[in-house]
Amino acid sequence: MLQTVIGNIDEQQAGKILVHEHVLVGFVEGGTLTPADYDSEEVVALILPLLLKLKEAGCSTFVDCAPEYLGRDPYILKQLAEKSGLHMITNTGFYKSPYLPSFVYQASIKELADIWIREARDGIGESGVHPGYIKIALNDGTAIDETQEKILRAAIFTSMETGLAIQCHTIGADIALHANEIMKHSGFNRERFIWVHAQSGKDHKVYRKLANEGMWLSIDSILPGTYERHVELLQELVDDGAGEQILLSQDTGWYTVGKEKGGNLRPYHHLFTDFIPFAIENGLDAQWLEQCVTRHPFQAMRKRF
Repeated sequence: MLQTVIGNIDEQQAGKILVHEHVLVGFVEGGTLTPADYDSEEVVALILPLLLKLKEAGCSTFVDCAPEYLGRDPYILKQLAEKSGLHMITNTGFYKSPYLPSFVYQASIKELADIWIREARDGIGESGVHPGYIKIALNDGTAIDETQEKILRAAIFTSMETGLAIQCHTIGADIALHANEIMKHSGFNRERFIWVHAQSGKDHKVYRKLANEGMWLSIDSILPGTYERHVELLQELVDDGAGEQILLSQDTGWYTVGKEKGGNLRPYHHLFTDFIPFAIENGLDAQWLEQCVTRHPFQAMRKRF
């Protein structure tokens, strides 16, 4: 089952899934973003037409990937789910410096995990909304720093306790490999881990290794103007034997806090109306592409207990 902001859904109900998108994002340093910083009614009014267009294109499930302190708002997502008819999924977890509140740097692994486990079991605040997965981030570079390793280990513990999958913002093959080693030594099943922005890896030996160990590779920057290189990348991943671990999304939207009317809002439907037909015309298998937005994301995101 997938945990949405309204309730659980099965694979048939989930249908076509956008596994990594955004409704609202506020890049406010120090973890100080609050609902007082934006007009929730305006957010709903501006995002709803984009979601209705997405539903018209055949999508049924939308995974919102803003963690707490970066724009997660379960009340907005619940309204959008009710008004659009889409299944909306939110998360528990934290992002990375400099968008973390000060207590995160002093907290222990267990203290962080306890926050996320409580949300998974009891819901987010008074919203009545339960998270459907864990969203974290790792720093850029060649090795994971102390704070982000603590967050990763807390996410591993939370996943083991709750059955929720982890989506992890991960830039580059070196960081992905370091995360994989930490998970391996922790006895963590990599089938519960989604490498967000896997297109940043650029090393096909790494793709093959991590896919073979169960990790999901989220190719999530598929936007107009990028279609040719994404078709090329996806064909290479299939040829490398990583095709059964691929997820497709766009990492787009979104209402940006602090910008007039949310800034440049980009539509969500182009993956289905433009990219997939283009990819089929250019040689990718239609059935496989369908699995990358249906069965694969469902298996990657589903609650294990």
